[in-house]
Amino acid sequence: MNFKVGSVLGTSALAMTLMLAACGSDDNSSNVERGDDGSSSSVEEKSSSSTTESSSSEDVDVPKGTRAATLDDLEKNMTLGEMFGTELYFASGNKQGVFSLWIQDASSMAVIAVHSDFKGGVIKVSTDNGSFMGSDSKSADEMQDFIEKTATLKFIVNEKDQLQVSINDGDYKDVKKSPVDVDRNDISDANELHGTKLTCKNESEKLEQVYSFYKDSYIVEEKVGDSTTWSAGSYDIQRGYLLMVTELFESEAYSLVMASLSKKFKLSIQAGSTLECTKAELDTKEVDGEKLAGSWVAYDEDTKWALSLDSNGDYTLEWTLSKVPQGKRSGVWAVFGDQLILMNKSCTVYADGSKCKSAVKGAVEKLDPEKGFTYKHNDSAPVPTEWELPQYE
Repeated sequence: MNFKVGSVLGTSALAMTLMLAACGSDDNSSNVERGDDGSSSSVEEKSSSSTTESSSSEDVDVPKGTRAATLDDLEKNMTLGEMFGTELYFASGNKQGVFSLWIQDASSMAVIAVHSDFKGGVIKVSTDNGSFMGSDSKSADEMQDFIEKTATLKFIVNEKDQLQVSINDGDYKDVKKSPVDVDRNDISDANELHGTKLTCKNESEKLEQVYSFYKDSYIVEEKVGDSTTWSAGSYDIQRGYLLMVTELFESEAYSLVMASLSKKFKLSIQAGSTLECTKAELDTKEVDGEKLAGSWVAYDEDTKWALSLDSNGDYTLEWTLSKVPQGKRSGVWAVFGDQLILMNKSCTVYADGSKCKSAVKGAVEKLDPEKGFTYKHNDSAPVPTEWELPQYE
């Protein structure tokens, strides 16, 4: 069954395996044009990240006598009835932020996977927070059109304690449990991946992927030949498949990766490569992003750096030399395990000629919300590693 893979996030599409692709210059810095005042224009903006998109609304109108559904109301596998000319399945898996819609019949197989907080029992289905993969069929084509036009699923529990769903503000209909027969040779529970590191290789393709699986997020670092890159996002195992929804990335990444993972740790990527993996335990301590959010400063002789990590996912980094502005970056931020990722949307660089990487990641250590933290980042610019709380008078 031929598969149409998920869309590519980034500035260009490269022909390679289903996984990540490295692109751009050797130093992965953005291209900038220098202005007359010695400053530069912003980096070329990349495709939207699901981290910055609101996947649902807290204030949801529900019919009288009903209530908005919560995660506790969801089964692991359900059916939403007939749609796209066939049965439409819905999966919540381990309820760790990834939800999926499925077509699986004799002639078609397709999946939409999205990242959502499920607030108010609502899931937005769009290319801003998810992606599509599917076979070449009429039903799959209709499903792909469904996500590209953006859709909304609203889940409620009625007065009879029955879970129901409304699709695009249509009539509410019952949601029923629909157990799935999984392969006993495959890993089918995402809990088995929590806190693990998989080093996966395909020698014939000179391909290596190293996955770090945290409680509800992952980071993968990939090497293809001499090129390396990374991406991060949310994951779950649903209906027998490992689903990885990309949120932040260094240069270019597929928005959705779908694979089966055997208990002997053979990773078979749908429409992609097959890799042999070795498992190890992660030797890291996950960082609480809520404790990291806020304002931080750092000093290097006469240079002052100010880092703002807003609770809405936006970030800014500004620096001055003897109180004269020297540069500014802005974009989105998120924590994956112990890794703080800063993905740039714009970068203004002044006379020193510094370049911006498209994204920066690194380990956060010794976090004390009342004092500061250490950020062991991979930035090519001379950004400090030691940060502290600003002093106010």
